[in-house]
Amino acid sequence: MVTLEQQLSRLDLNLLVSLSVLLKEKNVTRAAQTLYLSQPAMSRTLGRLRDLFDDPLFYRESNGLVPTQKALELQQPLEELLRSMQSLVAKSAFTPDKCDQTFVLSTPPLMSTFLCIPLAMELNKQAPLASLVEFPVAKEPVQQLASRDVDFSIHIEEPANSIEFPSQKLGSTYPVFYVAHNHPLTKAKKVKLEDCFKYRFVDMSLDIRSSFGLSNPVDILLAKKGIERDIVFKSGQLMTLVEVMQQTDAIMVSTHRLTKLDGMEEKLVPVYAIDDDPNFIVDIYLIEHKRTATSAAHNWFKQLIISTIQDKIFSDT
Repeated sequence: MVTLEQQLSRLDLNLLVSLSVLLKEKNVTRAAQTLYLSQPAMSRTLGRLRDLFDDPLFYRESNGLVPTQKALELQQPLEELLRSMQSLVAKSAFTPDKCDQTFVLSTPPLMSTFLCIPLAMELNKQAPLASLVEFPVAKEPVQQLASRDVDFSIHIEEPANSIEFPSQKLGSTYPVFYVAHNHPLTKAKKVKLEDCFKYRFVDMSLDIRSSFGLSNPVDILLAKKGIERDIVFKSGQLMTLVEVMQQTDAIMVSTHRLTKLDGMEEKLVPVYAIDDDPNFIVDIYLIEHKRTATSAAHNWFKQLIISTIQDKIFSDT
């Protein structure tokens, strides 16, 4: 069975453009001038059109060309086809207020807490017809991107294939140990790392598909120092962890930007930071697939993600 594509592959679409012009001009010379062709070339094109449609298409009379009934029947569908082709290749100006795209983003749990609320609010403000879907980051974010499950992924590892998966560094963070305001460590003049491990920890659950399994990335780094945290409670909900800390002496390890979240300064106190060891510095990347590189809508949304993260997470104010 011959497919539509196979049939059309034998057709020179320039012939249809020439036929459209001939139908409008009804004159070979004027049609040739319109298409910047010589008159002999246009005559040869008319001959090819007659072969293609197995019809004379035009008869010559004293005042020019007169279309046949077949040519007249072709005129309307030909105009519709050319308009569709023009729409297909035309680059229309992108404006956020007319964008009805659904954007899909995967993020680590804590990044979601920082990013997705302000991002959704800004999206609704600038592009009220658009929508945002958030997924947890997977073990291999590039697989989510390649399978078109997501448009963008925020991750702490730069993809190996930078051609297919372009990425942009958004910023860096380092681990800080937090306690509730009534915790004994808030009364200490100087807290050392070993002081923190006298207490149990609460921990943010990562997605089970994360490349770190069910472990916080900081545990891999601490293990190299021969240190292991004693976890009393895990949850994917930040506020649940914070509330448990208010009732216990549990400690949480998180980003140094945690207290930038609304209400966190009233509930948590940073008591120790690992900011002097480059091994504990975590870079954060925004990853996309090359297929969206020329999409005006996706490029606009990418800049919205970047500006929101810079304003809400990595700004110094």
